[in-house]
Amino acid sequence: MKNSFITSTVLLLAALRSSAFVAPHPRRCVHQRSSSLLPTSSSLAAASEPTAESAAPLSSSKEDHAVNIDRVAVLLDDALKYNTNNSSSTLVNNLMTLRQSDPMAAEANLDDILSIIATGSNRRTFIPRLSTRLSRTARLRSMSRVLDVTTPAADEGEAANNDAVDDEVAAGRRRRRALAVLLRTIDKEKSCGGTTIIRQIEKLALQDAKMEDLTKRLPEGLETPKYEVVVRRKGGYEIRNYEPFSVCTVEMKSSVKANDEKRAKTDAKVSMPQLSGASSFGALAGYLFGKNSEETAMKMTTPVLTSNAGMDVDDASSIGDTKEMSFVLPSSYWAEDGTARAPQPLDGSGVRLQRDEGGTRATLMFGGFANKAEVKERKAQLLALLEGDTDYVISDEAKITLSQYNDPFTPPWKRLNEVSVQVI
Repeated sequence: MKNSFITSTVLLLAALRSSAFVAPHPRRCVHQRSSSLLPTSSSLAAASEPTAESAAPLSSSKEDHAVNIDRVAVLLDDALKYNTNNSSSTLVNNLMTLRQSDPMAAEANLDDILSIIATGSNRRTFIPRLSTRLSRTARLRSMSRVLDVTTPAADEGEAANNDAVDDEVAAGRRRRRALAVLLRTIDKEKSCGGTTIIRQIEKLALQDAKMEDLTKRLPEGLETPKYEVVVRRKGGYEIRNYEPFSVCTVEMKSSVKANDEKRAKTDAKVSMPQLSGASSFGALAGYLFGKNSEETAMKMTTPVLTSNAGMDVDDASSIGDTKEMSFVLPSSYWAEDGTARAPQPLDGSGVRLQRDEGGTRATLMFGGFANKAEVKERKAQLLALLEGDTDYVISDEAKITLSQYNDPFTPPWKRLNEVSVQVI
């Protein structure tokens, strides 16, 4: 027994001295109820002021790449643990800066972080399944697991000609997108009760993925069209009566690229230009945020609406129809004369204002990323359910509409989407 105890002690001390371990420095959660845990004004000031090391931007020089990799590894580990030095903000700000100045460097930056995660999470440790409070390896393994549930599934037409090289490139692109989303999620999280941030997020991801009431994923503080639920049907869809509202709309065209310099006067820059519909999103965001006749910025609303959901832009054109994206205008413009009173779009923006008269819609909610394949599946599901509905039928020439309620940086386990169609 004594020899066993001595052996275990030696192994633990050796492990603690290895690079796989970092001594914990937990931050107390500022919204815990116990008054003894409430921070003083001086401690709040200290906590909100990052150290010079964490606040300094990463070098953009190629010669400093090795130094940057080492520093990114340190910043990432602090962010995954307790984010004591606001390291997540440094990582996110650096990524956003690179995206504006050098998109290729931004992708390389994400690849570097993915390499750190892959290498570190595969490191052997003396004791398996170590706590994320003590083990850097455990933290990176937790990060890898969350990345797995955050990464979007492969979408239709993503790999050209189903070529294996293209598939690998597409998979890397999806993984980088998931990492960018996850870094933003980490930056918003606070450690509570001594639990590491990445462990908290992993628990939330598993818990929220099983959430049955998807309405809890509706973003707080944003206006959304008003409706009354008439009836909830078996199969998970609802029949709703919508009140009228107004929207700004743009036709989605495959020939228009996001962040096109020619459209700088009318469009807002988008942070993820590679995403489907990014150019349309930029045009609508530009209008809503002040690139309009009155140079007036309006409040963001939800959801983002896409008509002819589940169809390619070119497919819609081939049947003599169009695919459109819309933002809901603030409620001050929902009256009958709202579109006339609202700031008018600039010439060349492609944006137009119109009133949606509301009406009765069959709606099916779902979570995750609303990629093309997922939307097609949900569209088919809703239409199949309506075939068995004896009270409501689809209106003539009704279009399937996709509603996306969350911003692009919301992880899939917190996302709310809907497909809907007008019924009578």
